[in-house]
Amino acid sequence: MTSLIKRAAQRFDLRQVVGIGICSQVNTHVFVDTEGEPLMSAIVWEDQRCTEVAEKLNRILVSLKTEDKSTEARLDSSSLVSRAEWVRRNRPDVWHKTRYILSPKDYCILKLTGEPVTDALSSVGLVNAEGGYNDDLLRLVDGLPQRVPPLKPIQQIAGDVRNDCFGLTTGCPVVVGTMDCWASLFGSGEFRHGHSFQVAGTSEILGLVSEQAEPASGIVTFPHYRGLYLHAGPTQAGGDALQWFANSQDKSVADILRAVGDSEPTQDPLVFLPYLMGERAPIWDPKARGAFIGLTKYHRMPCLARAVMEGVGFSARHLLEHLQQAAGHDCVSMVISGGAASSDQWCQMKADIMNCTLNRVENIDTGVFGAALIAAAGAGLYQDLDEAIAQSIVLNRSFVPQSSQRERYDALYGV
Repeated sequence: MTSLIKRAAQRFDLRQVVGIGICSQVNTHVFVDTEGEPLMSAIVWEDQRCTEVAEKLNRILVSLKTEDKSTEARLDSSSLVSRAEWVRRNRPDVWHKTRYILSPKDYCILKLTGEPVTDALSSVGLVNAEGGYNDDLLRLVDGLPQRVPPLKPIQQIAGDVRNDCFGLTTGCPVVVGTMDCWASLFGSGEFRHGHSFQVAGTSEILGLVSEQAEPASGIVTFPHYRGLYLHAGPTQAGGDALQWFANSQDKSVADILRAVGDSEPTQDPLVFLPYLMGERAPIWDPKARGAFIGLTKYHRMPCLARAVMEGVGFSARHLLEHLQQAAGHDCVSMVISGGAASSDQWCQMKADIMNCTLNRVENIDTGVFGAALIAAAGAGLYQDLDEAIAQSIVLNRSFVPQSSQRERYDALYGV
C-alpha cells in the first residue's frame, strides 16, 4: 500500500484528496495483534489448507439445525470461520495474540486511521438477515466473537487519516467501503432489479440483482440490502487460467491472444476444465482438478489456448445458470469489466458461449472505481451513492452473441 500511495503522489497532488475509499478481495485474512501488527502471513483466498477443518465445522452446522438460513450455508475452506479454527488449532501462539481478523481492506483502514472496522456486505456468510453477526457461526470457534471487527455502513466514515500517514493529508476521511464484488457492482451501474455484472479478473465474478431469492445450489445470496438481493459467485480461475497457460508455453498473454486470433477453431472438439486450484462457485470443490478433454496429436498450441479461453467462458456459463435460478429471472445482458475484459476477442467469445450481450464499461477497474464512488458519496461530493453512479458510469462497447457460434458452443458445453 505504501509503494502505491508513493507512486500516486508522483502523479497527483494528494492534498486535493477529499476522501478515501478502499475495496479488496474477500476471504483473504490478516491476523493482527492489539497494535494492529500482522502476526503471520495473510491466508489468501486461493489457499486450501483449511479444507478438512471446514468439513468438520460443516458436520457441526448440520447438527445445529437452526432456522437461520445463513447458519445453514455451507462453510468452505476460505471462510473466515474455517480460517480462524485452523489458526486456533495449528498456530495457538498466533491465536492467543490475535485481536482482530481483518480483510485486506480493513487492514489498510486500520493502518490509515487506527480504527478497526468492517462492513456487513464484505462479511460473507457471517451476518444474519438483520445485518448483524450470526452468533451461531461465530461461536463455532472458541474466542472468535471477540476477534471480529465492528460492523458499519459502507458509506460511513471509518476515521480520519492519522498524522504523517503515508504522506496523505492529515484528517482526510476514510470511508468503510466494501468488498470487490459489491464495489464492482457499484462501479458497473446502479443497484436495481435486473442489474447483472461480470468481472473478468484473476477469477470470474458474476452477480445478478433481484427482488426475490430462490433456492439455488452453490450461489452466495447476500442478506437483503435496500430492498433487493445480490446473488453472486466467484470462480477459482479466470484470467489466471490463461496466465498459467501462457507461462507453460513461455509466452506472454498477448502472444497467446494473438495466436488464437490468427487461428480457426479446430474440427476436433477440445474442452478445458479450468479447475487448476479446485473450483469455487457453483460447485465449491477444492479437490476438483483441471483437464484437457479430447486432446489429440493434431491439436496445436493455438487449439489448446482457445480451449482454455473457452473453458473460462463455460465456467461462467455454468455459474450464470445457477445465478438465474437464484434470481428467478433470465439474464440477457451483463456489464463486463476487469483486466481480461480489455480483450475484445475474449469478450465476444464469452458473449457467444453464455448467449448474453456483454456491455463493457469505459473504466474496467470497477472495483476501485466503485470504492471511489462510495468515498465520493461518503465525503459529501454527491447526495448519495445512486447519484454518484448515475453521473459516472460510461459504457464502452457491446458484444452481441453471434448465432453462428451457438451450435458449436452448446455442443462443447454439453461435454
